[in-house]
Amino acid sequence: MNLSLNNLTTFIKIADNGSFSAAARHMGKAQSAVSTAISNLEIDLGVKLFSRDGKFPVLTREGQVLLREARQIVNSCQIFRERASAFEGGIDSILRIAVDEIFSQEILLDLLERFGAKYPATELEVLYGVLGDIQMMVEQGRVDIGILIPGESPSQIIPNRLVSHIGFIPVASFDHPLAAKKRLTRHDLESHRQLVITSRGGEREDESIIFGKQIWMIESTFAIMDLVYRGAGWSFLPTQAVARDLKKGRLVKLSLFMDNVEPLVPVYLIWTEQRRLGMAGQWMLEELSKIDDYHGTLRDRE
Repeated sequence: MNLSLNNLTTFIKIADNGSFSAAARHMGKAQSAVSTAISNLEIDLGVKLFSRDGKFPVLTREGQVLLREARQIVNSCQIFRERASAFEGGIDSILRIAVDEIFSQEILLDLLERFGAKYPATELEVLYGVLGDIQMMVEQGRVDIGILIPGESPSQIIPNRLVSHIGFIPVASFDHPLAAKKRLTRHDLESHRQLVITSRGGEREDESIIFGKQIWMIESTFAIMDLVYRGAGWSFLPTQAVARDLKKGRLVKLSLFMDNVEPLVPVYLIWTEQRRLGMAGQWMLEELSKIDDYHGTLRDRE
């Protein structure tokens, strides 16, 4: 069977317009051409699509079922053409990004929603990691763009741009023993478990903010947050990630013995040189460079 897309389109037009003549006028064709197209389609399928006994053609039961299939096929072909046209125009066929877990989900989801509306033809893959995992994925060509929040500056072998900073604060659950103390000493901190982020490459937070003698090193920021909520330990967590729970009283900001214990950690935008980014990739780079503007917008919403 060798189906013609033109014949399928004609089938749909007849069903939508109610007659062969109306479909012909709508398509700018002779009625004989429309009749021939349907006759050929019925021959190819071995199924009668229309009953022609009355003044106007009526879909047979088989025709009603196959009409739905025909619409899907024609619609898929239209999407196929549009995607091919977009790729020919320089839009990426697929874009892969890696995001540090502690990056604001609200900012990321807003960005992805706008990306989907602007570049519907581009497939998108989003991966998560921590610390050096992001840079490793970019260097290995696994992803095209990374949002990196490292323990140290990214390697200069890949292009990078400092785009923002994220604040961290020491927190514990409201019923944790440390939460009730006004001014914590180093001994207080050493006596309780500290939860520290680590990567698969063995990296972890800066030693200057690791105080506990009881250390749990965990790869997932989300797991650390859940353990803090359960009172299993205390941790330095992103200010923006815990702001709502602090307001609700679910978490408590710890008052430490030393000054300047709310570190600002840099956020870098890194990208591959293994392939040239198209219009969608360049748009993503430009928008990710405006992270500080997004932070301001979110504060205005609150």
